[in-house]
Amino acid sequence: MFDREIKFNRFLLGYFDQVVADIPADQICERAPGGGHPPLWVLGHLAIVAEMGQSLLGGQMQHPDWVAVFGPGSSDEVIDAGVFAKDEFVAQIQREYPKLCEMLQVAQSSNLEQSHGVQLLDGTPIETVADMEAHLLTTHFSFHLAQLSGWRRAAGKGPVI
Repeated sequence: MFDREIKFNRFLLGYFDQVVADIPADQICERAPGGGHPPLWVLGHLAIVAEMGQSLLGGQMQHPDWVAVFGPGSSDEVIDAGVFAKDEFVAQIQREYPKLCEMLQVAQSSNLEQSHGVQLLDGTPIETVADMEAHLLTTHFSFHLAQLSGWRRAAGKGPVI
């Protein structure tokens, strides 16, 4: 059911690896020009959202304390930013999105057709768990990847693709 979304997410993860390789760990708290999110917040957000996507399928949140810091609607002013490391988030993202894809391949259609329950997206075309999972693997991931790519380009790096 999610073959295309999984394929797109694999592509995005490959692009992600190239983009984050050029973001120095000691600069992840610096905002992009124009007030964009700092890489720290984007990385933390992508990491926790993968866990949140898994939880919609019955998975356990490994870092529930990250939701307040990096979850939907959180401020990108990360208090105690020094306790978080770029490599930790990159490894989490590289591990948890494939795990989410594996969970989707065996998910029950009865669960996928339920309401996702994410208040932030109430009233949007994203209504079911299936809709939410497709969004997380594709449009959501690519939106935040574009923010990281914009930060990287503003730092003077050339195109990746």
